Amino acid sequence: MLFGRDLRLPADLLFSRPPDAPLAPEELQKVDVQKRQDDLGYATVVYSFSKFYNYPLHKIAGFDKENPDLPYEQIQEPEVLLCVQIFRPEQKSTVYESHPSRLPNFHIDQEFMVLGCQYLTELRDKIECVSDKAIPGDYSECPKHAPEVTCKELYRSGFFYFNGVFYNDMRHPDCRDYSETIISWAESGNHGIGPFRKAFMERTKFIDLEIQLGYPYVYVHQGNCEHLVVFSDLQYYTHHHSSNRHAYPVHVTLRPKKRVLCMICHIHTAEWIVFDNKRVAENPTYFCKQCFFAFNYDENDQAIGSFRAYHHVDRSNIL
Repeated sequence: MLFGRDLRLPADLLFSRPPDAPLAPEELQKVDVQKRQDDLGYATVVYSFSKFYNYPLHKIAGFDKENPDLPYEQIQEPEVLLCVQIFRPEQKSTVYESHPSRLPNFHIDQEFMVLGCQYLTELRDKIECVSDKAIPGDYSECPKHAPEVTCKELYRSGFFYFNGVFYNDMRHPDCRDYSETIISWAESGNHGIGPFRKAFMERTKFIDLEIQLGYPYVYVHQGNCEHLVVFSDLQYYTHHHSSNRHAYPVHVTLRPKKRVLCMICHIHTAEWIVFDNKRVAENPTYFCKQCFFAFNYDENDQAIGSFRAYHHVDRSNIL
């Protein structure tokens, strides 16, 4: 029906064609494929609007040859590859509680290609997060003192949650079972969730998981740093991919991350975050290394005024 008039044609006219007629769609496809091969700019535009993601083969194929120090282990076929997307932790806010229709903005921080035969811990060891790289402690009294430890070395615990199962990382003696508190809470009352199970991350392979493509799961570490995890693609391993098992998980490069600029010079990336400094208008204030020492310390490296200073790890430097 079009503009109130029935212009529909009989089915035999719509779906029938003369037996000797050329297949015009096939010819058009051949022309389009050839154009993609000849014009890289056109191919980029076409792939950007496609329903699938064209993974750059130079990132997932043959790269192990460029690293002679990497041990070699042949991948045993048949094998599968999973694309895993790690999202940026969403800041806790009461805005979404007062305005339920307003959804948070989700950003993909990292994307990996993992083998089905790999353990979950192999992916966890590849995930980079500023919460792990953070350096605890106030360094205002000794800013030139070399950091002794990072949060990842202090707090090693973490878990993946896939389809009702908590996979805890218990490789180190000081690791805690984060899931125990959640499971106990779910069993203590009528919360409408559960039952849950738990397993060891270091003993579970990706091929053992029951997952759903496109469904959001969770990775938790550092106590309350929560990342959404999405399996976006599944494909067979072929000769186009790297044959070295130790080269996986492969980090698929995404677009560059925005950096936090120094609030004084607005040029360099921030390396320090300062609280409770009455000599600046903003609290906290982000400083680059040069501006931090020039503004907050005298020629004898003595602090000017009272403030708290912490190392700032910028996301653009680690991802």
